Amino acid sequence: MRFSLLMFCLSLCVISCDFNAESTQGELIDFIPSKSILVLESESLSETLDDFISTDLYDNNKSLPLFKELQENFRFVKYFQQDAEAFLAVTPIGERELATSLIIKDKYLSLDSLQLSKEKKIEYAGKSISEFNLEGFTFYTTLLNRVRIASESKLIIENVIRAHNNQFKFDAIFYKAHKAATGNSSLFINLEEAHYLYKNEFDQLSPKSLQGLGKWLSLDLDVSRGNLKWSGVILSQESSKKIHLFKGTSPTSFRLHEVTPTNATGFMSLSFSSFETLQKNRASQNYSATSSFKSLFENTNEVGAIQLENGALVYDMISNNVTQALDSLKVISEEESSFRNQTIYSFEPENVFADFSPLLSNHKFAVFTVYDSHFLFAKDQETLENLLVNIDNRSVLSESSSFQNAAGVMSSSAHITWAGELDGIMDKLQKSATTDFLPNLEDLDAKAYKSVIMQATQEDSFAFVNGIIAKAKAETTSTEAIQARRIKLETDIATDPQFFINWRTRQKDIVVQDSENTLHLIDKNGKTLWTKSLDSRVVGEILTFDIFRNTRLQMAFTTQNKLYVLDKNGTNVNPFPLDFEDLVTEGLAIFDYDNNGKYRFVVVQDEDILMFNKEGKLIKGFDYKAQGTIQRTPQHIRIGRKDYILVENDLGLKILSRTASERVKPNQKLSSSANAWGLHKSSFTGTSVDGNLIEIAQNGIVQKTELGLSKNHFTAIHPKYVVTFSENKLNINGVNKTLDYGLYLPPQIHEQSTRTFFSIVDQQANKVYLFDEQAELIPGFPVFGSSQIDLDMSKPSQLHFTVKGDDEALLLYTKNF
Repeated sequence: MRFSLLMFCLSLCVISCDFNAESTQGELIDFIPSKSILVLESESLSETLDDFISTDLYDNNKSLPLFKELQENFRFVKYFQQDAEAFLAVTPIGERELATSLIIKDKYLSLDSLQLSKEKKIEYAGKSISEFNLEGFTFYTTLLNRVRIASESKLIIENVIRAHNNQFKFDAIFYKAHKAATGNSSLFINLEEAHYLYKNEFDQLSPKSLQGLGKWLSLDLDVSRGNLKWSGVILSQESSKKIHLFKGTSPTSFRLHEVTPTNATGFMSLSFSSFETLQKNRASQNYSATSSFKSLFENTNEVGAIQLENGALVYDMISNNVTQALDSLKVISEEESSFRNQTIYSFEPENVFADFSPLLSNHKFAVFTVYDSHFLFAKDQETLENLLVNIDNRSVLSESSSFQNAAGVMSSSAHITWAGELDGIMDKLQKSATTDFLPNLEDLDAKAYKSVIMQATQEDSFAFVNGIIAKAKAETTSTEAIQARRIKLETDIATDPQFFINWRTRQKDIVVQDSENTLHLIDKNGKTLWTKSLDSRVVGEILTFDIFRNTRLQMAFTTQNKLYVLDKNGTNVNPFPLDFEDLVTEGLAIFDYDNNGKYRFVVVQDEDILMFNKEGKLIKGFDYKAQGTIQRTPQHIRIGRKDYILVENDLGLKILSRTASERVKPNQKLSSSANAWGLHKSSFTGTSVDGNLIEIAQNGIVQKTELGLSKNHFTAIHPKYVVTFSENKLNINGVNKTLDYGLYLPPQIHEQSTRTFFSIVDQQANKVYLFDEQAELIPGFPVFGSSQIDLDMSKPSQLHFTVKGDDEALLLYTKNF
């Protein structure tokens, strides 16, 4: 069977960061099957099950195979009255299977006479085993000292009988853990054998930070107010466990969340009041590993590990004396480079944090940087750059309102803290899941939950534990930090990154060209799907369309000498590419006059316009007469049943018909600005060189409105919006916003479904601004970026956009609403 998703979620924060009993024995506890690794005790089983069923987590996912299988494995529970004290146990059978059991007083067995008549008796070791096959489900029970033990496995019942006959007691440490439990519902996990709970579902998932902490984890569960909360203790038989390394030190407040990206898998923080005491405790447990960096940690009370979304690790040391620490490191390091105004230093690879083993895994690092009082170490410069991108954009947990809310109900200090956003943790689990189990995670609806935090604090011979999977508050969702993913190429980026829809996966991949004219298609995780060497630089935008009208989308674009049409695999679609002797000077346009798939590929060569059909043949009938160099890609606008072709050349704007005859002739001479014309409220709209708004009606009547725009102003025209930018003033339909002075790119209008956003980029400060329809800046902006953006709004509660970052990297941002 697969383990309960509730138990799975309680273990999320630790699973995902690869970083003689003398008590009175209760009637029920004595019959827990030997080798059980997960035990749930409830004073009222019905209340516990009702609490779980009432959670959003269960209600939104009860149709998943995981939950259906879970219900199937516990079907025998319904043949017992459930408003009673009971134990549920999960026990390994062999290497791959798990079996479930119920331990309850005999009087709560609830079978009618017909069901009892189907009982089959089996004698075993002097005891009687009852086999029931009811409603197509078989389970077994036995009665020992008025305690009824039921299980889906006959072998489990036999093992319980043998243990009873031989007076074998269940694990002694478990009895101590049970004694420490105080809640109405308590969960017990054998940490040393916990891998049995998920080994069938995940490949290469190793909770290293969990291993060696102790044997039994005892948790009291609370699902009140929607959050999933737990508190309890970790107990072990010997004092030679990792948690006891903190003996004699006091915990401090954690700060790793200040530099942990919101899209990271999470972090593990270690805090202590005395590094010297910690080292003495390590020596007492025979841990002798050390490094030449040891003196660096004498002025710190916190170290830890951050696991980024791509699995890369960054170790952090928070110094109480930054100047002294940096001076000592400069002696053994060199300034490698500067990134986002942060100096990155390099040194010979070394296990810098050896003095914290086994609490931190051993890794050799070769670079570091300093942010505030955080000394951040990594194996390579790119890892630090990816981290700094998120820090620079404030896309870190300390800026997440949901994480702050979750941290607010936790202890302010702990020896060990594991934490992260649920999205980042789930992303890692999906990457580790087996093919059979993956659909459960892909279809899991956990959007109601946001942050995961678990803490452990050493005291005497055990450790106090508490944790939470916190629900996101609806009123704070829009203020959440923006997640940033950096994708680095081997060479400089030459074009603005754009989205391309993969028709098979329905995911939006990213297409971009580098300075060596290689085209890259990259998925959202940064994996290069394919590359294609092109003859020259892409001219204009890359367009997405459906050439065969079968929902299998292609991309089309021109280079300086070719017209390409590529499928999702980067393969040429016949008869393309088309070759040209003369240079292509403006970007490609695709016209589909009647929306019937009769595409016209519009190619501009200086002062000439060529049109080709999808068979690659030159289309006759558009008899355009050269009138000077064409300034930008021609546009097709449809108003009612009439088609208008907008061509801007040296003589100004020409509004043409399908045959290139002049369809609209303005009734006065115009002096257009360098901005593109567009359709606004059924008028052809643009601006003049002296900063006035120009509107041309379909009958040619011109109306001018004085706007007082500067000579080098920008505009973006939309049927419902006119956006202007002059000096440092952004105007959206008459609403002014004052921005910092800078070197700005033209504004963009992004519309999809019922939502519209407006963006503008300051190339001098590398800032991307995003505004809503009320001209209000979206919370979390501006963010880093150096090009115009491509915005995806296909999900109602989320938007993604991609933008060029530094020379060799593009950025993918995610904003939740």
